[in-house]
Amino acid sequence: MKKSNPLLAAMGKTTEPDPAQADVGKPIAELAPVKPVGKRVGQKHLGAYFDKGDPILERVAILRARLDMNNSELIEHALNELWKRHEAGRAFGE
Repeated sequence: MKKSNPLLAAMGKTTEPDPAQADVGKPIAELAPVKPVGKRVGQKHLGAYFDKGDPILERVAILRARLDMNNSELIEHALNELWKRHEAGRAFGE
């Protein structure tokens, strides 16, 4: 059996839950805390690291400004273009 905590006893609280105050009859939504839903839930991260002097970083910044896209949109656009080129090459036997 556990030792009682004198501080909790002085506050009128016990360390063991009172069976009379059990969560019997409460809806499940009240029993389990709900995790906050973030805007990235269900998404997968895809990224890359480049050296500070790599010209690709400047190209990405210029493309972001010219096309008014964020990094995720640029990567998606680039991968779609690469996929189309790859599929076209396969169609023509390259």
